[in-house]
Amino acid sequence: MRKWLLPMVAVAILAACSEEASDPSPQPDEQQTPEEQEQPVERKAVPEDFAESYFDENGFIHAYPSAPDSQYLSESIGLYMEYLVMMEDEEKFAEQYENLLDEFVVEEGENFFINWLIFEDATVNALIDDIRIAAALRQADQLFGQPEYSETADQIIETISRVQTNNEYTVDYYDWEVNYPAQRVTLSYLIANVPEDMKADQLLENVNADEVFFPEYFDVADERYVENEVVHMIDQLLIAINRERIGLSSNVFEEWLKTEWEEEGRLYGRYDRETQNPTVTYESLAMYFYMNEYFLAIDEQERADEVKARATEMVDANSDGETHFFDFIHYHLMIEDEAK
Repeated sequence: MRKWLLPMVAVAILAACSEEASDPSPQPDEQQTPEEQEQPVERKAVPEDFAESYFDENGFIHAYPSAPDSQYLSESIGLYMEYLVMMEDEEKFAEQYENLLDEFVVEEGENFFINWLIFEDATVNALIDDIRIAAALRQADQLFGQPEYSETADQIIETISRVQTNNEYTVDYYDWEVNYPAQRVTLSYLIANVPEDMKADQLLENVNADEVFFPEYFDVADERYVENEVVHMIDQLLIAINRERIGLSSNVFEEWLKTEWEEEGRLYGRYDRETQNPTVTYESLAMYFYMNEYFLAIDEQERADEVKARATEMVDANSDGETHFFDFIHYHLMIEDEAK
């Protein structure tokens, strides 16, 4: 379930550079010393060889390292844009912005779509990826002073609000080839920065939080929540985070999660809804990113640190280097975020 048709909780971003002082230049007898003069802001930057095995010769991101035949996703470029903003790398962000415009953007009249998959025959977007990209663009404008980034973000969100609705709900995707919106809203998609007219808060407020696991999505035609027999923990954690974002606790899920962590020292990727037992034996770096986010959201710093440590153990033990970019970049978002 790579695409729920998936992310995120926005990453904390540093403010824009200081403006140059507007005071008149000092007279010759009151010249400032070098220590008193305004110093240029030193930005962080991504190491030159960072994630190099995930990029093709034109800087587009493929899903698996050293596998240019794997998928090129809007999910990947959106997450990488988040990381570049966090790392304050203006040059690399500008390169990815050009890649976004060159290959991912599809303009249909006044509509401005982001294709969820490039270099293949695809004609739909993915709501969570669009929201993430638009948020990163706005943050990059604030940081780097590039208004065109915010203008592009506005075009993305305005298109979603204009055409990506069904029964008055903003839905998961829109197929511009057949002019067809999805018929559901995936609750894990309702991350920060969703369009104000999306009814996100209403859907999160009305979900049943009396069971351990949440329903995965809302069917907009039948106006009912739908549950899967097997739950994906990234989805469950994101829904809990989304609820915390609007001031709603998820006590039953929280207690189960704490108990599972204390007893097992790890979390698995999928669980049976009825038995609450794992149905797989794998763990996930991206899952631990969201678990870390959730524990931070509920003021469980010690548990959040434990989760980060477990993710690092997994990275240190991974010798085959076959990590999907989704997991790879989430791990680095967690590790590089100085606020955590």
